[in-house]
Amino acid sequence: MRHDRTLPDSRGRPSGRARRRFRLAALFTAAALAGPSLATDDAFFDLDLKEVLQLEITTVSKKPQTVSQAAAAVTVLTAEDIRRSPATTIPDLLRTIPGVQVASISANVWAVSARGMDGRFTNKLLVLIDGRSVYSPTFSGVYWDVQDTALEDIERIEVIRGPGATLWGANAVNGVINIITKSAAATQGTQVTALAGPEEKVLVSARHGGTVGAIGHWRVSAKTRRNDATRLAGSSIDGEDDWHQSRAGFRVDLAPDERDAFTVQGDYYRGRSGETVIANTLSAPYTGAIPTERRVSGGSLLARWQHHLSKTESFTLQAYFDHTERDWPAHFDEQRDTYDADFQLRSERFAGHDLVVGFGYRYTDDSIRPALGGVPPDTRQYASLTASDSLRMCSAFVQDDITLQPERLVLTLGTKIEIHEDSSDDLQPNLRLLWTPNRRTTMWASAARAVRTPSRVDRGGVINQSVLPPLGDRNPLPVAVAIEASGRVDSERLTAFEAGLKQRFDHRLSAELAFFYNRYRDLRAGRFLAPVCAPSGSPAPQCLFLFPDTTHVVQPAAMGNGARATSRGLEISADWRAHRDWHLRGGYSFLKLSVVEPGDLFATDRQGASPRHQAFVRASWSPRPDTDADLVVRHVGRLEAPAPGVEIPSYTELDLRLAWRPRRDLELALAGRNLLHASHPEFVSELGDMPALDVERSLYGQLRLDF
Repeated sequence: MRHDRTLPDSRGRPSGRARRRFRLAALFTAAALAGPSLATDDAFFDLDLKEVLQLEITTVSKKPQTVSQAAAAVTVLTAEDIRRSPATTIPDLLRTIPGVQVASISANVWAVSARGMDGRFTNKLLVLIDGRSVYSPTFSGVYWDVQDTALEDIERIEVIRGPGATLWGANAVNGVINIITKSAAATQGTQVTALAGPEEKVLVSARHGGTVGAIGHWRVSAKTRRNDATRLAGSSIDGEDDWHQSRAGFRVDLAPDERDAFTVQGDYYRGRSGETVIANTLSAPYTGAIPTERRVSGGSLLARWQHHLSKTESFTLQAYFDHTERDWPAHFDEQRDTYDADFQLRSERFAGHDLVVGFGYRYTDDSIRPALGGVPPDTRQYASLTASDSLRMCSAFVQDDITLQPERLVLTLGTKIEIHEDSSDDLQPNLRLLWTPNRRTTMWASAARAVRTPSRVDRGGVINQSVLPPLGDRNPLPVAVAIEASGRVDSERLTAFEAGLKQRFDHRLSAELAFFYNRYRDLRAGRFLAPVCAPSGSPAPQCLFLFPDTTHVVQPAAMGNGARATSRGLEISADWRAHRDWHLRGGYSFLKLSVVEPGDLFATDRQGASPRHQAFVRASWSPRPDTDADLVVRHVGRLEAPAPGVEIPSYTELDLRLAWRPRRDLELALAGRNLLHASHPEFVSELGDMPALDVERSLYGQLRLDF
């Protein structure tokens, strides 16, 4: 299906004039995304593997480079991959990326990580949308329920496994996911997409684009969804986790001359999500599952300017504002504002050097209070934080690609420093070597250091883990025992070593292999202290018999750093264009993670939260120009302990999508996900704040119309 009004050449690609116009309009995508975009979604299926490896990406080096030139384990999901996928959310799209772990916790909550340490509150993965960081400083993770950009508006998703901290900064520890939306020039005209089914009850998105005289393009878009609830694990009981959300956005791309390009874009969202919360109180019944409603809203505004100083030098200046609100019963009610500015200069003035230098500033402030909507007023909030806080951070980076042998050997040296007002400065160096012995083979190796900076919870928060009812299996005392964790956590550190091979055997078959070895130090860890009675503060259990005013026992834990871990693994992927109409892609990931807890410490990163083995096969077939068939088979290995006392068995699932285009501007599709089982478990929240839920089989029909 075509989303533009340009005439393609004989190979299905835009004409030379159209490509030049698109390049000018798309000079600003995420952080100097200056690569040419594909004008049509279906053009990618006509590319041979040599052209696929020459697709331009920007996340690895913050500048345009081809997949084959990247000295990193990188995977790109193109607009065509996304269009033909049965997935309806961004996390589900990532399931066919080697080395990335994705698991559904509920209908609106996911655990997403790269190379291990998965969880609802994953804190070692950086996620960007058009160069805008969407991680939450509250827990250094991502609220995936509000990252619901319309899939039809995404140009590509670049996934870098391994640290990207030299360019992107703290929290780019295990990987970077950069979601890049289409330029306004590539989304001209009107498109409406509608989807409906038993689980994805309603999903409607629409966009319209036009021109700004002869210098640019614009678009406006809107999307709304309503997803049904899942089921409590092993039962037919409704999990009360339905998902409702609506959003609207705009984008303007201007290129007034050959030297300058401007982008202004923004969005606003509002929604509510069901969540069954395990509410803990200090009076009978002490604990219980209560259906609640999580309310979210927010928006962002981003502006970007790129200017070419000369043929060898250019700079990018970007700034954005982000506002978010989250009323999360039994957790917290949060409002947060983030201001971010970034400047980047690229220079190729000196022969054999491709230098990128950047500076950044970020300021974030929040207001946090208890969230009691729908839960008993004496519910213990899972996170107890100070009422407000602010954080400033300055950063600078430099990276140089040094050509040691033209078209053969490139050495990359770089480092980034971040200065935080309440923690130590973090230096994050990077060394990479790229060797291209011939046009079909690329070999690379790297060594890097990355850090995870303390989150809002780490910097003095209190986690109220659970309440143990009296005289139960876990608590033989005649009073309730409340488990609390508090303290001060400093930066966690990673030293990573990687090596890889990218091989194109011919124009139909290519493969990629990556090895990695990671050493983590100063991981977040805690130590249980002697229990005390509350409110008296006397030692327990003696006080139980001496002070009749004792209401409960507190089991405190002092949080800090001290745990260690090592991980090693490999990732293999292959791409085979068996025929012009047949495209097969597969991948396998192996991970071995070992977490060390010295002495009486316990780590919060769980060794058994990520599968040791993962594999997938994706087959795409177009028997006729107007018909597509796509099949994805996924296998995920057993999870030994994503949460204390919980084990998730391995599973294999099948996703399928069939599409037919009776007219050039109309596509009808039927899709199904998780077709091999009526329901199955995938993950549980490591905090124990919600019951285990099963993922259900899903079927839906889809209509896409362009006019």
